[in-house]
Amino acid sequence: MTRSVTGKPPTRRQLAAQETRRKLLDAALEHFSQRPYADVTVGDIARSAGVAHGLLSHHFNGKESLYAEAVLEIDRRLREAARLTPEGSALERLRRHLVAHLEFLAEHEDAARNLILRRSEATGLAWEAFEATRCEGIRAVCELLGLDAEERALQLPLRGFSAACDETALHWLAGGRPCGIEALVDVWISFLAGAIRAARGLAPTPALDEALDLLQPSQD
Repeated sequence: MTRSVTGKPPTRRQLAAQETRRKLLDAALEHFSQRPYADVTVGDIARSAGVAHGLLSHHFNGKESLYAEAVLEIDRRLREAARLTPEGSALERLRRHLVAHLEFLAEHEDAARNLILRRSEATGLAWEAFEATRCEGIRAVCELLGLDAEERALQLPLRGFSAACDETALHWLAGGRPCGIEALVDVWISFLAGAIRAARGLAPTPALDEALDLLQPSQD
């Protein structure tokens, strides 16, 4: 049972509020996954959730806030599905992570095309949510490769890498998946190596050279 911030079991009223909030978030995920933000109304979400219209503003402070929560929730599910595992070399771990990422997008294609990858259309709170998840993904890759995500020379190239992955994934889905997941992962790793080489051109460091070495397949 979920406990309140006081450590006591939640009251019936609190449980009812949690259930209403979950219903609204699930309904928002469904609608925003199927249609662009501008096409979804507060009424659509409230009707699907089976709750009064005014409860959306009470729990989420309006449509924009709920959209941002939907972005964070779908990205949380994506991160959980593509969690980095400790087994294997850095390259093997990275490949498994990227394969799982693409498998999730393929299995949730509507959400991928309308909610996860449509970042250029986001503004305000939703943009902040997109930025938070993008930065978290970049930090995870940097940690895997022994890089400092706060290094200024690395930030711009890695943002380009992240944007390129999103764009190619969107076209891959829209184009009927013209290549296999493993082939697209090869492309993404090439993008990542190119971003690291670009950073090395701006400010060469041994860590960047070592990261490039980690991205090379084993010769064994």
